Amino acid sequence: MDNQSVSTKLNLIATAERLFAEHGINAVSLRKIATDAGQRNDNAVTYHFGSKQSLVDAIFEHRQVPIDARRRALIAAFDGEGRAGDPCAIAEAFTRPLVELLDGSPSGSWYLRFCVQAAYTVHSDVATLTLSDLETRPGTLGLAMLRERACRMLRDTLPEVLVAQRWWHFTGFIAHALADLEARRHTGGLRELGSAELFVAGLLDSATAVLTAPCRPSTSRLAKDEAGVPVRGG
Repeated sequence: MDNQSVSTKLNLIATAERLFAEHGINAVSLRKIATDAGQRNDNAVTYHFGSKQSLVDAIFEHRQVPIDARRRALIAAFDGEGRAGDPCAIAEAFTRPLVELLDGSPSGSWYLRFCVQAAYTVHSDVATLTLSDLETRPGTLGLAMLRERACRMLRDTLPEVLVAQRWWHFTGFIAHALADLEARRHTGGLRELGSAELFVAGLLDSATAVLTAPCRPSTSRLAKDEAGVPVRGG
C-alpha cells in the first residue's frame, strides 16, 4: 500500500471516529465521512474499507494496538511490584492507557465517545460490540489478561453467574466516565468536578470499588436461584 493510500485511510479513520462520537454511528453516512475528510470521491470509504462495519473495525484496531502495548507494559510493571492480584492495579492498567490517549490529543479526542457509541448503542448496519467481540480483535491481549485476573479474583466472592456481569459493570463505568471527561474537555465543563488529575484519581478509586463491592445476600440468592443452585436456608 502506497503512502498516499495509507494517509487517506488514516484521515478517513480519524474523521469517522469524530463524526461517530459526536453524532452516533447510525446518523453518519459514508458519504458524509468522505466529504468531511476532504475526499472528492463520495465512495472513498467504500473503496478503502468496503463497509461501515469494516470502518468501525479499523478504528478499533488503529487505537487498540498502541493502547494494548501500554496496557501490557503497565501489567508487567505492576507484576514486578508484586501486585498481580491487586484490584487497584487492575483498575489502573485498564484505565491509564485510555487517560493517556486523552492527554496526548492536544486538538481533542473522540475515541472514548466512539467506544460508548459502538458498545452501548444498537446500530442498523454495524454489530453492537460486546466484550467477547472486543477481546478477539488485534491489540487486546492486555485486556484479556486483565479480565482473566479480575474474574479469578471475583470468583472468590461472587456466584459464577455474576462474575462476567461485574466485569461488564466495571468496564462500562470506566468507559462512560472517560467519555464524559472527553466531552467536557471540548466544552470546558470540567471545572465543577475539579482538575483532570483529581477526576482520574477519583475514577480509579470508584472503579476499584465497583470491582470489589460485596454481593448482597439477596443478590446472591437470586443469582444462585437463576443458576439452579440450591440455596441453604431458602
